[in-house]
Amino acid sequence: MNLPYDPSDPNFKTAIRAIPGYPPGEDVPIRAMVFQSDALFRLPELLTTIGARPDAPLFIVVDELPIRRNGQELKPFTVNYLRQAGWRAETIVLTPEHGAPLHTDMHQIERVQSQLTERRSLSQIPAVIAIGSGTVTDVSKHACFLYEKEHGTHIPFIVMPTANSVSAYTSNTASVKVGGVKKTLPSRYLDILLCDIETLSSAPRTATVAGVGDLLVAFGCFADWFLAARVGHDTNYSDLPRLLIGPLDQIFFENAPDIRQATPHGTEILAKLLALEGLCQSLAHTSAPFSGFEHSISHLLDIMTEQRLVPPTLHGTQVALLTVLTTLAFQEFMREFDPTTLDLDSCYPTADEMHARIQRAFAPLDASGSIAEECWREYKKKLDAWYAHRANFEQFIRDWGSIRAQLETIVRPPQLLVEILQRMDSPTHFEQLNPAPAEEHLRYAFINASFIRSRFTLGDLFIFLNWNMEQLWDTLWRTSRALTLSQTTTITPRPIA
Repeated sequence: MNLPYDPSDPNFKTAIRAIPGYPPGEDVPIRAMVFQSDALFRLPELLTTIGARPDAPLFIVVDELPIRRNGQELKPFTVNYLRQAGWRAETIVLTPEHGAPLHTDMHQIERVQSQLTERRSLSQIPAVIAIGSGTVTDVSKHACFLYEKEHGTHIPFIVMPTANSVSAYTSNTASVKVGGVKKTLPSRYLDILLCDIETLSSAPRTATVAGVGDLLVAFGCFADWFLAARVGHDTNYSDLPRLLIGPLDQIFFENAPDIRQATPHGTEILAKLLALEGLCQSLAHTSAPFSGFEHSISHLLDIMTEQRLVPPTLHGTQVALLTVLTTLAFQEFMREFDPTTLDLDSCYPTADEMHARIQRAFAPLDASGSIAEECWREYKKKLDAWYAHRANFEQFIRDWGSIRAQLETIVRPPQLLVEILQRMDSPTHFEQLNPAPAEEHLRYAFINASFIRSRFTLGDLFIFLNWNMEQLWDTLWRTSRALTLSQTTTITPRPIA
């Protein structure tokens, strides 16, 4: 099937303004989204259209990961091509610190920002092209954002993805590691998204798997967002993201062979879906439509993985597998929750109780207590809101019958998610990964994930409703294994920056 809204259509912006929930008066300042064969060779033309000047510095931000396109190294080829076309192109190479994986953190962002500031002049505004995936994009995007805040000058900014693995390209936020914990910070839009089909088709298949997974979190995230709205924690909820992205299950079923084989058509479809995902989050003014309970668990797993110095699982692959678990959790919640047995007062723990619980939870990860305190600063916002909106939760209890009926239409069946992953030749359970994370680590992350951020999800309801999280995990783990382990292929994910 065709996408309901095609970001390459010249009438795209006009069309999406008619979607229910579109923010009144808001514009998407992205000048163009290009999805073409040999799109790379349009860079000089597109740079000119967004106000870049050939005689001004042009920074190409990259990481150290080699990328090949049609048998050539993409990054040096692109720099040389732009130089031959008369542009003053130079590279900024992002390098990890102390042997750790490369992250989007303030050290990397400030390094790029300082380069922009050093080369700034009144007559020559630098331009930036980010060539890479999520980390390179977010570092470049946020460096431009901070530069613009400081100097009041817009920097022409193009993103050229090297993999269909994330949705960061079109969002106006950045996922930045602060105090050891990932936070979503306000940032800026890019000016042009340049999706070169040859480059994206050449990416490792694990990157495509991760991109599919990054989208499939919608099977549970929309429900998390709906819950947050019904208990008074998020006033931004609307049907806009669901309508803009379209019926993902149908789209993936019909295009699975092309996406799996990275044909030009499949590559273009996936690139457009990821572009729409980023826009959904920007127009919703929150990443909640595609970042729910599964992302909280994922963030905590990332912290643990970094401390153990083991190779991380690709983000999209990890959150897809976690979405199998969280959609199972939604099914369990909808089946078992009985508001008539609820002791309402017991759902409201004190701040001292929760602070102590967070300190105990994170002590094994950080004896200094700094991670616990960073998490507590965020979690206290959620706890305060839980108290402030008690009337909303009381209404939630009274309306549980209708709310459950709505949830049943929003939550997609985990069996459907598993079938799509199988059609993509993707892993469907953590035990299929190489290396496979220990079940005890997954259990720990599931039980404690809700303590690391201020966003409200199903995980918070489990905590406030005093569910036995250990017992719940055992049920979900057992059910997920029975659901998914008929597939025997072992897939080894490799990090893509």
